[in-house]
Amino acid sequence: MKINGFKTLIFPLIVLTTIASAYSAEATLKIRGMVFDSQTGKPIPYVNVSLRQSSAGTISDSTGAFQFTADKEGTLHLIFSHVGYQKKELTVSDPASGKKIQVALTPRVLEFPNVVVSASLYEQPVQSLAQSAVVLERLQLIAQMQSNMTDMLATTPGFTQVWEYHSPLLLRGMNSKRLLVMKNGSRRIGTFPGGYFGQDMNIYGAQKVEIIKGPGSVIYGSGAISGIINLIGREPWGRPGTWLNVTSGFGSNNNEFLETANLCYQKENYGLMVHGKWRKADSFVYGDGTVADNSDVEDHDLSIGAGMEFNPCHKVVVHADYHEGDWGKPRGFNGSTKAFTEIRNEEERMHSDLAYTFSPGTWVDVIEFDTYYDSGTRDYYKKKYSTVSGKASSLDLVHYKDQYGGARLFANLKLGPANTLTTGLDGYRFTLDNPSEVIDYYYNTHGTVADYEDAGQQNWGVFLNDVWDLTGRLRLIGGLRYDAATVDEGTSKNAVERHEERSAFSGNLGMVYTWAVNQRFSLNVGRAFRMPTAEELFTEVVSCKGTKKGNPDLKPEYSLNMDAGFRGHTAENRLTYDLALFYNRLDDYICETSDTENESVDFTYSNTDAVIGGGELSASYRFDSVLSPANALYLGLGSSYVYGVDQSSKEDNAPLFGIPPLKITGELKYHGLLNRFRISAYTLKIQWEYADVQNRVPNIPEGSDGGPWGYEPSGSHLVWHAAGSLQANALPGSPKLRLIVRNLFNLEYQPYGSYIQAMGRNIKTVLSFGI
Repeated sequence: MKINGFKTLIFPLIVLTTIASAYSAEATLKIRGMVFDSQTGKPIPYVNVSLRQSSAGTISDSTGAFQFTADKEGTLHLIFSHVGYQKKELTVSDPASGKKIQVALTPRVLEFPNVVVSASLYEQPVQSLAQSAVVLERLQLIAQMQSNMTDMLATTPGFTQVWEYHSPLLLRGMNSKRLLVMKNGSRRIGTFPGGYFGQDMNIYGAQKVEIIKGPGSVIYGSGAISGIINLIGREPWGRPGTWLNVTSGFGSNNNEFLETANLCYQKENYGLMVHGKWRKADSFVYGDGTVADNSDVEDHDLSIGAGMEFNPCHKVVVHADYHEGDWGKPRGFNGSTKAFTEIRNEEERMHSDLAYTFSPGTWVDVIEFDTYYDSGTRDYYKKKYSTVSGKASSLDLVHYKDQYGGARLFANLKLGPANTLTTGLDGYRFTLDNPSEVIDYYYNTHGTVADYEDAGQQNWGVFLNDVWDLTGRLRLIGGLRYDAATVDEGTSKNAVERHEERSAFSGNLGMVYTWAVNQRFSLNVGRAFRMPTAEELFTEVVSCKGTKKGNPDLKPEYSLNMDAGFRGHTAENRLTYDLALFYNRLDDYICETSDTENESVDFTYSNTDAVIGGGELSASYRFDSVLSPANALYLGLGSSYVYGVDQSSKEDNAPLFGIPPLKITGELKYHGLLNRFRISAYTLKIQWEYADVQNRVPNIPEGSDGGPWGYEPSGSHLVWHAAGSLQANALPGSPKLRLIVRNLFNLEYQPYGSYIQAMGRNIKTVLSFGI
């Protein structure tokens, strides 16, 4: 039974209010102090000061001074928050002394978190990169109650959703075969023909997500053409104590329940973390009120992380992840005339990784060894129906089984005060089996087909990447890599096992010039590559698009990419901006084409040449002292545009398959601080997404019905969302209640690349707190 939006909101609000009303006491102790900027030493006005487990608190005045009375003696836990500074917690062990408290806050640069590690395998400021980078912090990951990685990235400029439901990842017009997805720096491989879908990656178990746009093959090898995504978990030590963070969410449209729990036991130099997630959703409802049969989903995730810092030179971190899920495909998914209401995917995946770091503190800054192992299964159920009776006549049940493992050894060398060299070697091995069962209901037979066993690829590479800080304004980055790969057909009943060998060179040259304080220009030229996979070379697979057969004559595809960027922050950190322009020439681009030689095969693969260009813009501005001295208004804008040309076509300026339309996003957020009714902060937010009409689409291949998407232009649409939140720092666990309303008005639009309508209005509530 559906639960309406009012009930969705009111229940967690009652819970929060009940908790708040349980705490009341007479104030007896006076607390006073001063808040100042840790960099400039200047006082900070209008800082929210909260006392945990108490309604006491205040806001600092125009001189940065604060004073309030507390309701208990003994050790006090104060929380300081401000829109322009990082939140800080302070323990006061002897408040009765009357001593004035001095509190230093660190400025927060909007949209530019402090450091990234993914670009060069060591921590460095994001402003030092020659490529566009985005960092999503943990609070951003849970703020919208997203279902998977694709939904999480949908509003980040440069990313595109093909479908609203279980969509592959697309960055800069290229699918996730050309976008490397990692967990703690360890590669992940998708077993879907369209690339990595991200449905088996638990985004709620990450501390942050780092996104580097542009070529990354020098560090990470094959597949890092359009960029990399790296989900990073926190180190399990450094904050002594034991605590539990819990998040509970509900979505009204499809009765989606989301429950997560994160248990941490930490000491100064060792610790253990356990994270669990459970999600269950019924079939969603379209804007016109009809139910999308077979769109229900249920999945479970469990993650364990443990580590020890033996001394400042040696530390070890281990992670293990388990995912189990079951999801279907609604009618019309992947084709306007195709029915997929009887097709489901059942999947199970295990992932583990280990990192050992040695930091001698000499000119050898760090030596690190990483290793990882994946194993997974995916059962693909496909029923066929009789054209006469309309009943199921047969069932194809394909059992995909894969194993994936690899390792990397690298060192960061300080060759001088302004020179850091990273060098190392890595390798991985991937194998895939796809045995299938065929059940004929008409003749009442059941057979097994071995298909391919141990099909896959193995790759090893060696690399070096050097960074020079020549002056206070100029930084140069250069790198080189060599890779060798072997692709195995595997064994099958139809052919003798074949092996294909490929090799590739990649390189990178970039610069960052700081032309003004906190404002930079960057230029990066990179050569990246992607090895053809066993599926593309040899195997025959069954997918929702049809039957695809490999082409053993495929060559590796190469990308010569140029990125130029203007980025920075100014106006006392109130304005941030990032403009990235790119031009990408793709040689031997591997694409799908119709197979006219084999009657039973719908598609195969071929090499072509292509050009993809475009850019992304993101900017935000903070207006201070709006309606109240302690409150602020944020305005954020983002846009992305991609233009693709298929150079192998006989047609001049022919459109390349799968290029998305112009997209513009915006956000208006009001953030307020107060100390009333146990509430310490609140936000109100309006978001919008606009997608322009798509005019450039390729012609339908001869002998084909066009497949699931990409050969018909999608229409333009404008979608509005709203959200709000309440934060209660004074209550135990600092609970936060969020309300999110997706798709306020446009209930009939079709997302880019989709033959079916989008999900109708969806009201979500999320309650999170810590113990």
